Amino acid sequence: MLKIGITGSIGAGKSFLGELLREKNFQVLDADRKVHELYRDSQALRQDMADFFGADCLTPKGVNSALIADRIFVDASARETLEHIVYPYLTEAVRKFFDEGEPAVCKFVEAALFSRAPELVEMLDEIWIVGAPEEVRLRRLVARGLSETDATRRIMNQQGACAPELFPGKRIHVLTNDADRSRLELQIENLLKGMM
Repeated sequence: MLKIGITGSIGAGKSFLGELLREKNFQVLDADRKVHELYRDSQALRQDMADFFGADCLTPKGVNSALIADRIFVDASARETLEHIVYPYLTEAVRKFFDEGEPAVCKFVEAALFSRAPELVEMLDEIWIVGAPEEVRLRRLVARGLSETDATRRIMNQQGACAPELFPGKRIHVLTNDADRSRLELQIENLLKGMM
C-alpha cells in the first residue's frame, strides 16, 4: 500500500484535493481535523497543553485556538513547543490510520506542515504538494472570512514550509490549483493512472 501525504501552503487547496480524492472513494485522513479531535478527546494531550499554555487554553470541545494562535504567532519557541506536544499524538493517530481499516492500494494523509513533523514524513512513500500563487491564496482566505492582515500573517508564517527540498528521499508530485476544478482533477487522474 502506498502512503501518500498531501500538503500545501494555506489557501493552496490541499483540503479541496482531499475532498476530490474522497469523492473517488480513497481513504484520506485530515490531520488538522484529527488534531482537533485529539484536543477534545485525548486527556493526556489536554493535560500536556494545559501544562504549557495554562488551563485557560482548554475548552469543553477542545482548545482556545485564538489564545494559542496569539502566543505562537509572536513567539516562535511557543510554536515549536506546541508542535513537540501535539505531533507525537498525531503521529500515532496517522500510524493507526495506515495500519487499520480497509485494505487499499493507497491511503492519503492531508497536513499543512509535514516539514515540521519528520516522524510523519518517514511513514510516507510520496508527497503531493498543492500550490497556487500567493495572490490567489490571499483572495481565497479573505473569501473564507479572514481579514487581509490575518490572511497575510498566516501565509507569511508558512512561507517555504512545503518546499519539495524539505522532503529528501520522497517521491514528490506538485499539483497546481490556480484555476478551475477540472484542471486539478486532470492532474489527479494522471497521477492515479501512474499508480494503478
